[in-house]
Amino acid sequence: MKHNRKIIYLAGFLFSLPIAFNSYINSSFLSSFINEQYVGIVYALASLGSILALILAPKIFKKIGGYHFLLFITLFDALSILAFALVQNTLSAILIFITGLSLNTLIIFSLDEILKIFSKDGATGKIRGTYIAICNLAWIISQIASGTILGGFSFRMIYLVSFTIMTLFLFVIFLKLKNISDPKYDKIRSLKYIKEFFKNKNLFRAYGLTFLLQFFYSWMVIYTPIYLSAHLGFEWKEIGIIFAIMLLPFSIIPFNLGKYGDKIGERKILMFGFAIAAFSTLSLFFITEHTIFIWASLLFVTRIGAATIEVMSDSYFFKHIKPENEEFVGVYRSASPVAYIIGPLIASIIFIFVPSFNFIYIVLGALMLSGIYLSSTIKKSDI
Repeated sequence: MKHNRKIIYLAGFLFSLPIAFNSYINSSFLSSFINEQYVGIVYALASLGSILALILAPKIFKKIGGYHFLLFITLFDALSILAFALVQNTLSAILIFITGLSLNTLIIFSLDEILKIFSKDGATGKIRGTYIAICNLAWIISQIASGTILGGFSFRMIYLVSFTIMTLFLFVIFLKLKNISDPKYDKIRSLKYIKEFFKNKNLFRAYGLTFLLQFFYSWMVIYTPIYLSAHLGFEWKEIGIIFAIMLLPFSIIPFNLGKYGDKIGERKILMFGFAIAAFSTLSLFFITEHTIFIWASLLFVTRIGAATIEVMSDSYFFKHIKPENEEFVGVYRSASPVAYIIGPLIASIIFIFVPSFNFIYIVLGALMLSGIYLSSTIKKSDI
């Protein structure tokens, strides 16, 4: 069992590397085909594709089994990355990006389900925490490596490297997971469960908290790389260093914050997290200097807030559901693709009215301030 968990940890690490390599350059690469202000619309379409893919996935699981499903979608994902590296026209780039993002969502979902098989020995939290920490480590490594690669090569080289790693991930699945038994996959969500979810004030609040966080991520992931490279003139080697430092809180904060939250409650920590994220994001509007240290420091602080919110919002949510409420987990998970639909669409509208690109940090910071109020509505009786 322990050996099998190590294989899942390795699989999660290998899969996280190409995802992390690509995530912060996708928007800039797409902007070479379309206007940067419309990149968000492509992300919204891709997120819609991800939701549709998750709806269809259970039917395919039942027909071919989890192992074969993961194998096939990984193969197609690797091919989509290769195609993206070679694409030359706008329509193909958009379609390949939408396909790739949808496939990524399904792989994440599949690995999450497989990990459940090895989380039945009373150490679910520890196993999940270790898995997340290892995946986060891949993100930090990738940002350092991608900056070095982009220092001498192009975006297309990053995608070719990602294709190579994804191919290695495919071989690990093929060789090491073929004998794994099919997990009990989530059932298709019904309107009934969605209504029950949002009627529960605690679950509704938890969804609002994680939606705000995912909205924050959507703007940061899509627009910050464009702003740093196209508007402030940072080289990608410099951006890689900035992002590697920025992501460090995700490998530090999750380990002990959950235990601390159990002692004093999620309310105060969530308010602190949103305050940190809000004010540090607002401060980005005023920074127009081409200085690695300043941007790395401020973005690092924004992620202290984000990592805090992520841990506490999940903790708050899972305290208010029973083990058999798997359908509620599905609704909760939908916050990310929904945010990646709404967030970019709103940003595209804002760009029509604001005088400069960096005004999005004013809007985003103000939005995160609303998270302080939402967190404050948590009562002792709710925990």
